[in-house]
Amino acid sequence: MNVFSFFWNVRGMGNHKTAEMLISLLKLHKPLLVFLAEPMMSYTNAFDVLFKSINMHLVVRSPIVNKATKLCSLSVPNLVQNFLVNDQFIYVTCVIHDKCFSFAGVYGANTYMVRQLLWRGLSFFKGLWCILGDFGG
Repeated sequence: MNVFSFFWNVRGMGNHKTAEMLISLLKLHKPLLVFLAEPMMSYTNAFDVLFKSINMHLVVRSPIVNKATKLCSLSVPNLVQNFLVNDQFIYVTCVIHDKCFSFAGVYGANTYMVRQLLWRGLSFFKGLWCILGDFGG
């Protein structure tokens, strides 16, 4: 079954079994766009090689906190046209068959006050879009 987008709070890509499971899921479902929360690893060449093996590349990652990123987005080549990123979400626009689609991958803060910044940031986007994620409730 093919799906367009995929979100997973992986809680660490450093674990070999997690990486294997992720690659297996991506090969099975063949998403065009992927959001990963808590990869808990810095971007390295190994990360790049892992995803190139399934024809995906890193689009963008959230700012690094404690030597690791909290959220990243991957896609097939030439899918993502624009993106906006902060520490709680990644917003991307994609063009497929001459139609524009927008997606937001969210990794919300655990505290109410900080999470308010997430909702304020997302409220600026207009039109139709899909939101996926871990809202940190």
